[in-house]
Amino acid sequence: MDLSLLKALEREKVLEVLQRDRLLRSTEEDRIRRLKMELQDIRRKGAKSFARQYSERTCARCQRPLGKFWNSGAVCRGCSHRICNKCRVGVSMLDWKCTVCHAYREVKFRSGEWFVEERAKKFPPDAGLFPMLLTCPIHS
Repeated sequence: MDLSLLKALEREKVLEVLQRDRLLRSTEEDRIRRLKMELQDIRRKGAKSFARQYSERTCARCQRPLGKFWNSGAVCRGCSHRICNKCRVGVSMLDWKCTVCHAYREVKFRSGEWFVEERAKKFPPDAGLFPMLLTCPIHS
């Protein structure tokens, strides 16, 4: 950015704004990094270990045995694992997710990744005039 054409006071104000922007971006990156680390921790705690043998009737998150009539577990729509009542988080009145899927969803919402994904679905990078403009020769 060329600031040589600006007066000293204007240049100082622009630099202050740029510095605040850099600080805000750094803070936001740290926040998102912490969220993703928390998600990794939840995934690690909620994953079945390959070193142990589990029966079909155990919760995929806490590995507690599931009953036949009470707390028999239900399949999470996010990951398709059987989950006990304690490892479920209500998403709406009728819907729930397991703790890992819920944490993943929260990270996507809090980090803004959902917006980027939805924008990419609606406006693919190669759609519209932009690629055509890139391939058109520039007339001098």
